[in-house]
Amino acid sequence: MAGAIAPDFDILYDFLFDNSQGNHHEYFTHIPAFWLSLLLISLLWLLLDKHSSPSPSSAVVFTLGGFIHMILDTCTGPIFWLAPFSYTSYSWHSPNEYPWDVAYFVSWAFILELFIIWWAIFLFMKKKASSL
Repeated sequence: MAGAIAPDFDILYDFLFDNSQGNHHEYFTHIPAFWLSLLLISLLWLLLDKHSSPSPSSAVVFTLGGFIHMILDTCTGPIFWLAPFSYTSYSWHSPNEYPWDVAYFVSWAFILELFIIWWAIFLFMKKKASSL
């Protein structure tokens, strides 16, 4: 789950330092090539490690979470899928009367994300209860 929320750490930077009122999806943490690069590096690490350490596996899962975050963010706001080669933004959300950052809270993707979080908590609690 840490990898799935890691791309949004840029919101803290935007809020505390930049405060440009821009789209936080313009930071490097929301560039799919960044997450794809980390994923390839972590997969290479996993292959070279010969499974003797849990760290490479954790790195793969973490970066998969970040990459899936990019896919889900494309549902609600602009993502620069071809960056750094092209800064054309792509989004699957329908234009409506809300700005992109407000549209997230009124979209089906927000409900889906809440369901995923609820399901993860449910599975965690179920596993914890069965181990008692």
